[in-house]
Amino acid sequence: MDLLNLLRAGWQRLLPSPCLWCSLPVIHHHFMLCQACRSALPQFPYQLCHFNLLFLPAVQQGLPQCQFDRLLSLGWYQQPYQHWISRWKYQQDPYAGALLQQEFCALLQRYQQSQPLPQALVYVPMAPARERQRGFNQARVLAESAAKSLGIPLLHCLQRCRTTAPQQGLNRQQRLANLRQAFRLIDTQLPPKLALIDDVVTTGSTANQLAQLLRAAGVTELSLWTLAVTPASAHSSI
Repeated sequence: MDLLNLLRAGWQRLLPSPCLWCSLPVIHHHFMLCQACRSALPQFPYQLCHFNLLFLPAVQQGLPQCQFDRLLSLGWYQQPYQHWISRWKYQQDPYAGALLQQEFCALLQRYQQSQPLPQALVYVPMAPARERQRGFNQARVLAESAAKSLGIPLLHCLQRCRTTAPQQGLNRQQRLANLRQAFRLIDTQLPPKLALIDDVVTTGSTANQLAQLLRAAGVTELSLWTLAVTPASAHSSI
Protein backbone atom coordinates (compact mmCIF):
# COMPACT_ATOMS: atom_id res chain seq x y z
CA MET A 1 0.00 0.00 0.00
CA ASP A 2 2.86 2.39 0.81
CA LEU A 3 4.43 1.72 -2.57
CA LEU A 4 1.10 2.29 -4.28
CA ASN A 5 0.68 5.62 -2.51
CA LEU A 6 4.19 6.64 -3.54
CA LEU A 7 3.42 5.78 -7.16
CA ARG A 8 0.17 7.74 -7.03
CA ALA A 9 1.92 10.74 -5.47
CA GLY A 10 4.62 10.62 -8.16
CA TRP A 11 2.03 10.39 -10.91
CA GLN A 12 0.15 13.32 -9.36
CA ARG A 13 3.26 15.48 -9.60
CA LEU A 14 3.85 14.57 -13.23
CA LEU A 15 0.21 14.76 -14.36
CA PRO A 16 -1.93 16.50 -11.69
CA SER A 17 -5.55 15.37 -11.48
CA PRO A 18 -8.14 18.03 -12.39
CA CYS A 19 -10.62 19.33 -9.85
CA LEU A 20 -14.07 17.84 -10.47
CA TRP A 21 -15.63 21.30 -10.41
CA CYS A 22 -13.24 23.92 -11.80
CA SER A 23 -10.76 21.56 -13.57
CA LEU A 24 -7.72 23.22 -11.97
CA PRO A 25 -5.05 20.83 -10.64
CA VAL A 26 -5.59 19.33 -7.19
CA ILE A 27 -2.74 19.35 -4.69
CA HIS A 28 -2.94 15.77 -3.40
CA HIS A 29 -3.87 12.57 -5.20
CA HIS A 30 -6.36 11.70 -2.43
CA PHE A 31 -8.44 14.80 -3.14
CA MET A 32 -11.06 15.14 -5.86
CA LEU A 33 -11.37 18.94 -5.52
CA CYS A 34 -8.86 21.77 -5.45
CA GLN A 35 -8.46 23.61 -2.15
CA ALA A 36 -10.47 26.62 -3.34
CA CYS A 37 -13.47 24.49 -4.35
CA ARG A 38 -13.29 22.42 -1.16
CA SER A 39 -13.38 25.62 0.90
CA ALA A 40 -16.32 26.95 -1.11
CA LEU A 41 -18.54 23.86 -0.75
CA PRO A 42 -21.93 24.88 0.69
CA GLN A 43 -22.53 23.46 4.15
CA PHE A 44 -25.39 23.35 6.61
CA PRO A 45 -24.85 25.17 9.97
CA TYR A 46 -24.51 22.01 12.04
CA GLN A 47 -23.23 23.91 15.08
CA LEU A 48 -26.61 25.70 15.21
CA CYS A 49 -28.77 22.57 14.93
CA HIS A 50 -26.84 20.00 16.99
CA PHE A 51 -26.22 17.86 13.90
CA ASN A 52 -29.94 17.47 13.25
CA LEU A 53 -31.25 19.32 10.20
CA LEU A 54 -34.83 18.86 11.38
CA PHE A 55 -34.16 21.73 13.80
CA LEU A 56 -33.69 24.10 10.86
CA PRO A 57 -37.02 25.73 9.83
CA ALA A 58 -36.05 25.80 6.14
CA VAL A 59 -35.53 22.01 6.18
CA GLN A 60 -38.49 21.21 8.42
CA GLN A 61 -40.78 23.15 6.08
CA GLY A 62 -40.17 20.59 3.32
CA LEU A 63 -40.53 17.57 5.64
CA PRO A 64 -43.59 18.38 7.78
CA GLN A 65 -44.61 14.77 8.51
CA CYS A 66 -41.28 12.98 8.78
CA GLN A 67 -41.20 9.80 10.83
CA PHE A 68 -37.47 9.81 11.51
CA ASP A 69 -35.79 11.51 14.45
CA ARG A 70 -32.66 13.00 12.92
CA LEU A 71 -31.54 14.17 9.47
CA LEU A 72 -27.97 14.52 8.24
CA SER A 73 -26.99 15.68 4.73
CA LEU A 74 -24.11 17.29 2.88
CA GLY A 75 -26.18 20.18 1.52
CA TRP A 76 -29.20 21.30 -0.44
CA TYR A 77 -29.99 19.46 -3.68
CA GLN A 78 -28.48 22.29 -5.68
CA GLN A 79 -25.16 22.90 -7.37
CA PRO A 80 -22.58 21.53 -7.04
CA TYR A 81 -24.05 18.44 -5.30
CA GLN A 82 -26.89 18.15 -7.81
CA HIS A 83 -24.36 17.94 -10.65
CA TRP A 84 -22.26 15.22 -9.02
CA ILE A 85 -25.26 13.16 -7.87
CA SER A 86 -26.71 13.24 -11.39
CA ARG A 87 -23.35 12.32 -12.92
CA TRP A 88 -22.99 9.38 -10.56
CA LYS A 89 -26.54 8.01 -10.79
CA TYR A 90 -27.38 8.50 -14.44
CA GLN A 91 -24.00 8.57 -16.18
CA GLN A 92 -22.17 6.10 -13.92
CA ASP A 93 -19.32 8.58 -13.38
CA PRO A 94 -17.01 6.80 -10.88
CA TYR A 95 -15.15 10.00 -9.99
CA ALA A 96 -18.34 11.82 -9.05
CA GLY A 97 -19.32 8.80 -6.95
CA ALA A 98 -15.91 8.69 -5.26
CA LEU A 99 -16.11 12.40 -4.45
CA LEU A 100 -19.59 12.12 -2.94
CA GLN A 101 -18.56 9.14 -0.82
CA GLN A 102 -15.45 11.01 0.33
CA GLU A 103 -17.44 14.09 1.38
CA PHE A 104 -20.20 11.96 2.95
CA CYS A 105 -17.72 10.03 5.11
CA ALA A 106 -15.95 13.26 6.09
CA LEU A 107 -19.28 14.61 7.38
CA LEU A 108 -19.91 11.41 9.31
CA GLN A 109 -16.49 11.66 10.94
CA ARG A 110 -17.39 15.17 12.15
CA TYR A 111 -20.73 13.85 13.37
CA GLN A 112 -19.02 11.04 15.29
CA GLN A 113 -16.95 13.52 17.27
CA SER A 114 -19.98 15.07 18.96
CA GLN A 115 -22.91 12.66 18.62
CA PRO A 116 -23.50 8.99 19.53
CA LEU A 117 -23.49 6.64 16.55
CA PRO A 118 -26.38 4.33 15.64
CA GLN A 119 -25.91 0.64 16.32
CA ALA A 120 -26.17 -0.27 12.62
CA LEU A 121 -26.89 1.13 9.17
CA VAL A 122 -29.57 0.21 6.61
CA TYR A 123 -30.19 1.59 3.14
CA VAL A 124 -33.04 2.22 0.74
CA PRO A 125 -33.33 -0.85 -1.51
CA MET A 126 -33.67 -0.69 -5.27
CA ALA A 127 -35.78 -2.95 -7.48
CA PRO A 128 -33.54 -5.73 -8.88
CA ALA A 129 -34.36 -4.91 -12.50
CA ARG A 130 -33.52 -1.25 -12.04
CA GLU A 131 -30.33 -2.07 -10.15
CA ARG A 132 -29.21 -4.36 -12.96
CA GLN A 133 -29.96 -1.61 -15.47
CA ARG A 134 -27.99 1.02 -13.55
CA GLY A 135 -25.29 -1.38 -12.39
CA PHE A 136 -25.40 -0.37 -8.72
CA ASN A 137 -27.60 0.94 -5.93
CA GLN A 138 -26.15 4.30 -4.91
CA ALA A 139 -27.75 4.10 -1.45
CA ARG A 140 -26.08 0.75 -0.80
CA VAL A 141 -22.70 2.04 -2.02
CA LEU A 142 -23.00 5.03 0.32
CA ALA A 143 -23.99 2.74 3.20
CA GLU A 144 -21.03 0.45 2.57
CA SER A 145 -18.64 3.42 2.62
CA ALA A 146 -20.24 4.79 5.79
CA ALA A 147 -20.15 1.44 7.59
CA LYS A 148 -16.47 1.02 6.75
CA SER A 149 -15.62 4.59 7.78
CA LEU A 150 -17.47 4.40 11.11
CA GLY A 151 -16.78 0.75 11.89
CA ILE A 152 -20.42 -0.20 12.49
CA PRO A 153 -22.52 -3.01 10.95
CA LEU A 154 -24.46 -2.71 7.71
CA LEU A 155 -27.73 -4.66 7.64
CA HIS A 156 -29.32 -5.90 4.40
CA CYS A 157 -32.79 -6.18 5.91
CA LEU A 158 -34.93 -4.11 3.52
CA GLN A 159 -36.22 -5.32 0.19
CA ARG A 160 -38.27 -3.70 -2.57
CA CYS A 161 -41.28 -5.89 -3.36
CA ARG A 162 -42.12 -4.43 -6.73
CA THR A 163 -40.79 -2.05 -9.34
CA THR A 164 -42.22 1.43 -8.90
CA ALA A 165 -42.27 4.43 -11.19
CA PRO A 166 -39.41 6.90 -10.64
CA GLN A 167 -40.24 9.34 -7.85
CA GLN A 168 -38.83 12.27 -9.80
CA GLY A 169 -41.65 14.45 -11.15
CA LEU A 170 -44.28 13.21 -8.65
CA ASN A 171 -45.89 15.35 -5.96
CA ARG A 172 -46.26 14.20 -2.34
CA GLN A 173 -49.60 12.39 -2.85
CA GLN A 174 -48.38 10.67 -6.00
CA ARG A 175 -45.17 9.58 -4.25
CA LEU A 176 -47.15 8.04 -1.39
CA ALA A 177 -49.39 6.13 -3.79
CA ASN A 178 -46.41 5.01 -5.85
CA LEU A 179 -44.65 3.56 -2.78
CA ARG A 180 -47.64 1.82 -1.20
CA GLN A 181 -46.65 -1.76 -0.28
CA ALA A 182 -43.41 -1.34 -2.24
CA PHE A 183 -41.11 -2.51 0.57
CA ARG A 184 -40.83 -5.34 3.02
CA LEU A 185 -38.62 -6.24 5.96
CA ILE A 186 -36.78 -9.54 5.58
CA ASP A 187 -35.17 -9.53 9.04
CA THR A 188 -37.05 -8.47 12.16
CA GLN A 189 -34.14 -8.92 14.58
CA LEU A 190 -33.00 -5.31 14.57
CA PRO A 191 -31.19 -3.11 17.10
CA PRO A 192 -33.23 -0.19 18.46
CA LYS A 193 -30.98 2.56 17.03
CA LEU A 194 -30.51 2.68 13.25
CA ALA A 195 -29.55 5.10 10.49
CA LEU A 196 -31.24 4.80 7.09
CA ILE A 197 -29.13 5.91 4.11
CA ASP A 198 -30.36 7.31 0.79
CA ASP A 199 -28.97 9.70 -1.81
CA VAL A 200 -31.57 12.51 -1.77
CA VAL A 201 -34.56 13.30 0.45
CA THR A 202 -37.31 15.32 -1.22
CA THR A 203 -40.69 14.95 0.50
CA GLY A 204 -39.57 12.13 2.82
CA SER A 205 -42.12 9.69 1.36
CA THR A 206 -39.65 6.85 0.83
CA ALA A 207 -37.99 7.30 4.22
CA ASN A 208 -41.37 7.44 5.95
CA GLN A 209 -42.54 4.19 4.33
CA LEU A 210 -39.38 2.44 5.48
CA ALA A 211 -39.56 4.08 8.91
CA GLN A 212 -42.97 2.50 9.48
CA LEU A 213 -41.55 -0.96 8.76
CA LEU A 214 -38.49 -0.41 10.95
CA ARG A 215 -40.46 0.98 13.88
CA ALA A 216 -42.90 -1.91 13.69
CA ALA A 217 -39.88 -4.19 14.16
CA GLY A 218 -38.84 -2.38 17.33
CA VAL A 219 -36.58 0.44 16.13
CA THR A 220 -37.01 3.34 18.56
CA GLU A 221 -34.42 5.82 17.26
CA LEU A 222 -34.10 6.31 13.51
CA SER A 223 -31.84 8.73 11.67
CA LEU A 224 -31.88 9.53 7.95
CA TRP A 225 -28.49 10.19 6.33
CA THR A 226 -28.45 11.49 2.75
CA LEU A 227 -26.23 13.34 0.31
CA ALA A 228 -28.70 16.18 -0.23
CA VAL A 229 -32.03 17.69 0.79
CA THR A 230 -34.40 19.14 -1.81
CA PRO A 231 -35.59 22.65 -0.84
CA ALA A 232 -39.32 22.90 -0.17
CA SER A 233 -39.60 25.56 -2.86
CA ALA A 234 -38.43 23.05 -5.46
CA HIS A 235 -40.89 20.24 -4.62
CA SER A 236 -43.48 21.33 -7.16
CA SER A 237 -40.95 21.34 -10.00
CA ILE A 238 -39.37 17.93 -9.27
